[in-house]
Amino acid sequence: MLAAHLAPGRRWSPAIRLEGIDGLREALQRGRGAIVWCDQFVAQTIMGKRALFEAGIEAHQVSVNFHGFSESKFGLHVINKPLVEVENRFLKSRIVFERAEAYQVTARIQKALKENGVVLMTNTIHAGSTFTESAMGERGWTHLASAPANFAARAGAALFGMSTLETVPFREYRAIVSPELKPNAVQPASRPAKDVAAKNLVLQAAYILLKRDRLLEAVKLHPEQMMAWSSANRLTGQQDQAAIGADAA
Repeated sequence: MLAAHLAPGRRWSPAIRLEGIDGLREALQRGRGAIVWCDQFVAQTIMGKRALFEAGIEAHQVSVNFHGFSESKFGLHVINKPLVEVENRFLKSRIVFERAEAYQVTARIQKALKENGVVLMTNTIHAGSTFTESAMGERGWTHLASAPANFAARAGAALFGMSTLETVPFREYRAIVSPELKPNAVQPASRPAKDVAAKNLVLQAAYILLKRDRLLEAVKLHPEQMMAWSSANRLTGQQDQAAIGADAA
């Protein structure tokens, strides 16, 4: 896909079917921005962004400074650069951060949402410092970043899932934007929560379970296109770190 976009003198025009875009447009009419929570399928990196761009959606991508094929210094300056340049054709901006800049990037995301922007967050290990472990399927489990759910719960931004799949190699793609993830009214806990943070965690969990269900649907369609599965190591018990979208921001 990258080579096809870089080939000189030739414009590659595969068929991209974008589903669910009307729901995203309707949510933006409320004026509180939207977060598109993307799954890490192979085609998402370029074709997902291209699908939204060609539909008139100018999005901000949350990204790390070494995004691409290699985390080495050489990779950052040589190997990754063409990929980033191609992706940037289809973005309004790229919100780049390092771990130490979690609070600053939170402020930038909040600003984009307040301006009724669309923010893309991909569910990778770089989507924040806190993750939720969720059962998936009969005996599986996965890690889902807490940051997208936190922004939706706190900022009132609309939250959508997105999966981009290759249906005919290099010819046809299917970009699926889910219906808006809207948790049902959260039932009060047996012991009333007295602080906003406790209530917020319940709402975040509801968002995450909805996202988990959408991910499972997409994985069933094309499991071979999933770039990465959950780590073999559980994340529970790790020390707290500054996290994107955390309360302290």
